Amino acid sequence: MLSKGRLVYFCFLLLGLGTLLPWNFFITAQSYWDFKLENKTANGTRTHLQDLYTPMQVCLSQIPNFIFLFINALFSHKIPQRIRLLASLTLMILLFCITTVFTQVDTSEWQIGFFALTMTVIVLINSAGAIFQGGLFGVAGMFPEKYITAVVSGQALGGVFASGARIVSLSVGAKDENSAFIYFMIAVIVMIFTLLAYLFMSKTDFYKHYTNCQKPEKGSDDAPQAERTFSEQVQIFKEIWPLGVSVWGVFAVTLGAFPALCVKIISTAEDETWSQVYFQPVVTFLLFNVGDYIGRQVAGFMMWPRRGSWILYLMVAIRVVFIPLFLLCNHDPNSSIPTLFAHDSWYILFMLLFSLSNGYCSSLSMMYGPKIVTEDKAEVASSMMAAMLGLGLLTGGLSSFAFALIS
Repeated sequence: MLSKGRLVYFCFLLLGLGTLLPWNFFITAQSYWDFKLENKTANGTRTHLQDLYTPMQVCLSQIPNFIFLFINALFSHKIPQRIRLLASLTLMILLFCITTVFTQVDTSEWQIGFFALTMTVIVLINSAGAIFQGGLFGVAGMFPEKYITAVVSGQALGGVFASGARIVSLSVGAKDENSAFIYFMIAVIVMIFTLLAYLFMSKTDFYKHYTNCQKPEKGSDDAPQAERTFSEQVQIFKEIWPLGVSVWGVFAVTLGAFPALCVKIISTAEDETWSQVYFQPVVTFLLFNVGDYIGRQVAGFMMWPRRGSWILYLMVAIRVVFIPLFLLCNHDPNSSIPTLFAHDSWYILFMLLFSLSNGYCSSLSMMYGPKIVTEDKAEVASSMMAAMLGLGLLTGGLSSFAFALIS
């Protein structure tokens, strides 16, 4: 049973990695999108499509993400869990395949069409990802707390994985279209392994023990759950709302600053290779994702402050200070906001604390949420927590437009 438990833990880790793989791979391949959308006749002149890509990508990722997380929280009991997870995973794989194919297609003559196609893929892949994420958190909520830690740690590992791949492609001098092809092929392979991991995990006795013991009637994993009335769902939300607001607050601040605000910060180093090539991939993306992962791991081991403590809510509220701190780092010299923290070391320090607190506070909130209700309500509570997470991402994504404009 113990060895099966470890295998299931690893599967949850891999499944967690798969939930945010679309977001991580689409956002870290920034130079590829710039290449695809650049003005081929005027070197160095940025196009409107290049400027639109990042804010549009953030919004069109988070709007469907929230909508489908919310739908999943309300109506997940109407569709069998296995169908939701398998269908959404399969759709994500197909969409990654389409994206991979287009890395080798010359789209210079129809950039607007390619931009529209890419935005459509982003909407669809994040919709599928939200269904998958909501269902996965629902399943993980039936297990001991460390299995939710595995999911959230896997999400952070996905970012580390994507950032590391980006830096490696830069170091070997791969062309934008070729590095993007490698990126998205890796994503396809990882998503296939994720699908296989779920199929394997769902057949283990360990998995069946925890998922079946919380169902009102014995049955297979394919069976729809018992119908819950709206008033019962409201009652569950009343029990978890402080932690739901907590996870919303964490991600509203995080997406408000990262990446739209952070990518505008400029290195003051004299070394052009560092300042122009590696600064953003290393400090903004890799450091954030490594710190986020460490924060989630530490939360799983320490689990402090304890469930119900006001200290957690205070820690979440304090994180809002990172937005003005990033605004005061070295950025556009023409900006009306003064630069108080010009040296790279200030930005590195702020990013380290920002990422550690994101991983730590979000993990505690997600772990505690389903554990303050009875076992038969744990899956619904987990889905609601995932919906609040999605609302935080949406709030942060929309507010990032304003912060990016004033920076």
